Amino acid sequence: MKKIKEIYEPYMLRPMIYMTFTRFVLALFITLLADFFISQNVGHSVKKNGFFICAFVFALLAVIAWLRLDGVKLPQLMMMRINPSKKPSRMYGDMIDHIEERPGIAFDDLDDREKDICILAANLFCCFVFLLTALILK
Repeated sequence: MKKIKEIYEPYMLRPMIYMTFTRFVLALFITLLADFFISQNVGHSVKKNGFFICAFVFALLAVIAWLRLDGVKLPQLMMMRINPSKKPSRMYGDMIDHIEERPGIAFDDLDDREKDICILAANLFCCFVFLLTALILK
């Protein structure tokens, strides 16, 4: 297996940041929404447990991405790479409006190893932040 440093290229940073931000905000929203509805019935806040659950899920997803990167054959469900941030098509303007913009590399344009590195980094970052937040909360 090639080392991550050998595969990583600077153009992978943008998809990695987009993926990290999307996953973090979505998990935070679901956790806070669950806390809002569950804490009314239970009587105390369940944010800490929700953050631990999110950290565990992101750690599990990071392990799956690491195994894919290592070349392990996994079941078809674990081999899927999901990218929820599809960009909407523009319905207005001309091509000349965007002629001076540098084209960015999208997640779909990366090869499988580069996709796995982006997924691994996004999941590890989210796992670390949620675990740190869960340990800080009372």
